[in-house]
Amino acid sequence: MAKRWPNKRDLETTLSTLEPIPNPLPSLEQYQTPPQIAAEILLEAAFRGDVEGRVVADLGCGNGILGLGAALLGASQVICLDIDPLAVVTAWRNAWALGVVEKVRIFVCDALRFSDSVDTVIMNPPFGIRGETPDISFLVRALRCARVTYSIHREGNVDFLARVASKYGADLTDVWRYPFSIGRFFNFHRKKQVEIGVEVLRFERSS
Repeated sequence: MAKRWPNKRDLETTLSTLEPIPNPLPSLEQYQTPPQIAAEILLEAAFRGDVEGRVVADLGCGNGILGLGAALLGASQVICLDIDPLAVVTAWRNAWALGVVEKVRIFVCDALRFSDSVDTVIMNPPFGIRGETPDISFLVRALRCARVTYSIHREGNVDFLARVASKYGADLTDVWRYPFSIGRFFNFHRKKQVEIGVEVLRFERSS
């Protein structure tokens, strides 16, 4: 019998109920992944066999939307980590609300120090909107830890990131493009909501 995944709308609705991080930090660029994008990434990863029965990690998990979503889709174990203790507390609260506590490990950790071996990383790293490029460091760490990586980046850097990945024995297999809405989270934001283009990249290590 063919595997039947949850309806995208139902998954999106479930993810939209998660508690956001209170008082997000500008220095960490804690922009929550929109539930629509999270649902599409997770279902695509599940369809490709990268979630069910796999050990999945979310580096810089925020409120846990990607990692906890993977737990809902049948991951055998999910590791969610964030450097912000308040984000970790929020992710734990969301794990309890979704009933997936027994499947997850959620703890305070600098993602760039994570060294466990996992099957899949699904993450939304800081974009570096304010001038830095932390997304590259997150990507390198993920490529070192996982066979497959799904990572969200600001549009326009596909070729560069593919070259970075190749240095770590990983190939870029797929690219999906989305509009990513950012609300007025911080004091320096002038508009109620802005939309930027993002690219979700899937990398796979050959070994």
